[in-house]
Amino acid sequence: MPAVVDKALDYIGGMNTSVSVPHSMDESTAKGMFKYLKELGVPASAADVTARGDQEGWNSDFTKKMAGWAEKIESGNRVIIKNPEYFTSYMREQLRELV
Repeated sequence: MPAVVDKALDYIGGMNTSVSVPHSMDESTAKGMFKYLKELGVPASAADVTARGDQEGWNSDFTKKMAGWAEKIESGNRVIIKNPEYFTSYMREQLRELV
């Protein structure tokens, strides 16, 4: 797994992964990250997300949601990001440095 994807999944691991439905702020952050990774040319795959979720004991429904968004974005489908400001410029810089 590329280091930039690993870092993005670290950010997701810092969310409340014990719930079945991510908080709206976490949803926006995750979608923004997945979209940005694709823009960087290193998209996160559903397999990467699922593997990390299984490894770290995330709630299975939470993991499925995250993996679904990653897959949707990786395949070029549109997602709605309700609060794009939750994916901060600091996060963008940290990810960009790893490409």
